[in-house]
Amino acid sequence: MIQQDQVAEFYDMVFPSATSHKIYEKLIPKNLSGKKVGDFGCGQSLFLKEFRRLNYNAIFLDISGEVLKKIDYGIKIQTSLTDIPLNDNYMDVIFCIGVVHHIPEMEKSISEIMRVLKKGGMLFLGVYADKSVAALLRRYYDNSNMIMSKKVIWHISSVLIWLKNRKNGLVYKSKEHIKRVKDLLLTPLVRYIPVGSYIGLIENYSGNILHIKRISSMMIIAVEKK
Repeated sequence: MIQQDQVAEFYDMVFPSATSHKIYEKLIPKNLSGKKVGDFGCGQSLFLKEFRRLNYNAIFLDISGEVLKKIDYGIKIQTSLTDIPLNDNYMDVIFCIGVVHHIPEMEKSISEIMRVLKKGGMLFLGVYADKSVAALLRRYYDNSNMIMSKKVIWHISSVLIWLKNRKNGLVYKSKEHIKRVKDLLLTPLVRYIPVGSYIGLIENYSGNILHIKRISSMMIIAVEKK
């Protein structure tokens, strides 16, 4: 069984890119002055620059100490999302993008996130879409037993990732490019499951689903705690 420290060790070696689509920053409410705002499972953080610009009281959580070294703003806490060292009803707004689908004890992580969120607080949970090109490529890669087939899938993934990100300056076969391919195909644990599976878990822990939108291959679930 995949353990969470295996996933953390992988990301210590393969830092996911800090480059983000600007649409993610647009998720951030602009009226949170004095509120506790968190990026949980932050990696290098999709929200760091915007949190700093808005001068928000920001808290960054990640299991990887290496990625937290890249964060130079706010409060940093190295921890698993299955055991968050914060009091009940502590956070006003939490962003958790591209994380819980990598955690072996996924339900426990969602329950912990909801525990530390205040009543009336907001959670923006980003999970991989189960019907996407990325999901298809990962399934083919995992299910292939032939070295040549895996090489073909790797090449296709590499080209598609480059085509998608070249306007942002991604150089083909650069270190950053290879990181992205590894992130897609080699992460020790990843789930591509229907968004309804997450909704059921969220509702079990006093979450009210406000809306769902898709950004690239990610489904963003906006939640208010009852």
